[in-house]
Amino acid sequence: MLACMAYLIPVCGMGAVDGGREIYYLAANGNDAADGRTPATAWRTTLKLNAALPAGAEARLRRGDVFYGPVKLKNGPDADHPTVLTAFGEGPNPEISLYRVAVPKPGTWEKIGDNLWQIDLLDDTRVGGNPVKNGNIGFLLVDGVIHGVKRFDDDVLSRQWEFKDDHRKLQVWSARNPAEMSADIRFAPRVCGIPFVKNAVISHVTVRGTGAHGSNGVGENMVFRDCVFREIGGSWLYGGPGHRVRYGNGVECWTGSTRITVERCRFFDTYDVAFTMQGPNPPRSWEDVHVRDCEMTRCTQAFEIWTTKCTPGIGMKGCSFVRNRCIDTGCCWGYDVRPNKDVSTPLLIYRMETDTCDILVEGNTFVNNRLGLIYKAGGIGCLPAGYIIKGNTIRNKEVHPIGNFGGKEHFARDSKVAAAITANNTFDPPQPPPPTSP
Repeated sequence: MLACMAYLIPVCGMGAVDGGREIYYLAANGNDAADGRTPATAWRTTLKLNAALPAGAEARLRRGDVFYGPVKLKNGPDADHPTVLTAFGEGPNPEISLYRVAVPKPGTWEKIGDNLWQIDLLDDTRVGGNPVKNGNIGFLLVDGVIHGVKRFDDDVLSRQWEFKDDHRKLQVWSARNPAEMSADIRFAPRVCGIPFVKNAVISHVTVRGTGAHGSNGVGENMVFRDCVFREIGGSWLYGGPGHRVRYGNGVECWTGSTRITVERCRFFDTYDVAFTMQGPNPPRSWEDVHVRDCEMTRCTQAFEIWTTKCTPGIGMKGCSFVRNRCIDTGCCWGYDVRPNKDVSTPLLIYRMETDTCDILVEGNTFVNNRLGLIYKAGGIGCLPAGYIIKGNTIRNKEVHPIGNFGGKEHFARDSKVAAAITANNTFDPPQPPPPTSP
């Protein structure tokens, strides 16, 4: 009886046990019919992992391997017994790839007009990679280069690699058959890499190639450590004709996520923001959410907050964004293709309909921002009093205003809030003094 209980010994179909936790392995040359207990009997696919990994167990993905499809963990039993996703072996992080990949042969593509070619993204004879079939594409990756010009509805395609889709078939402009232009064409579909759960630790994995989010949802007691999120976003946010809003974040904490830590992670080439806390009418506060010692490169924004319709006492409490390095914010593909370019700043703040906003932004380095430090919808006077920005270093090639505060205070320098941010942070080159009031 006791031998069949979890956290004891590897019998009754359990994986190997390490420190009281069941261990299972995944390798690109594994076998889903194997038991997954050892590296030599590893499973092969994320489909098997999602179906068979028990709550509170640990999945170890072999370094250097690529695994197609999202990873959907089960809630850990409690904070002391989390479900774990990590790596084993030598080499780079194992990669969780969301890319759908075109079969590299001319017959994959159908010619439908002058310089217009079409592919059925849900046809397994034409497209492989991620087994989750989704045709809402955020961008194309061609020979390792992102092409993010996505057109809509009746828009006309006119340049190499411009594309549009109807959530199944994708049309692309190409001077020749796309398979003759490149042997490596990938599509980033609207599929989240690692949905949020409760009680989980995710470490030493790379999430790559989604038109949606790297990881998102409502989570509790989650840790992301030494992970990489790259090539993220650009899919339609809404599904119907006429909707032209695109989206996609590295890690998104939706309404009321609590006790979330993201540390020593790296974010690259994200359509929207590397990390965000957001959502309307949260049932509870975002509490103890911390982003620290991360690097965010070529993302349109680095750190975002917004919430609406909060009941009294619900908001953001005890949260922080500290010691992060944000490089080339807004100098990226997301900026190039988005319509609202003025939001391309490291610190993004939309509506904050809450009486509680306890967030510390300290000790970060912001290097080569395309625009100012902050975008705040609704004017600088609405900057939350508890949102503390101090001890940061902002290094740009030229002087930028503190930020874009919308409306009449667009790129304001003359408010007390802007003056306080100037005084409490280091700007290189220095910010000019605010204008003297008449």
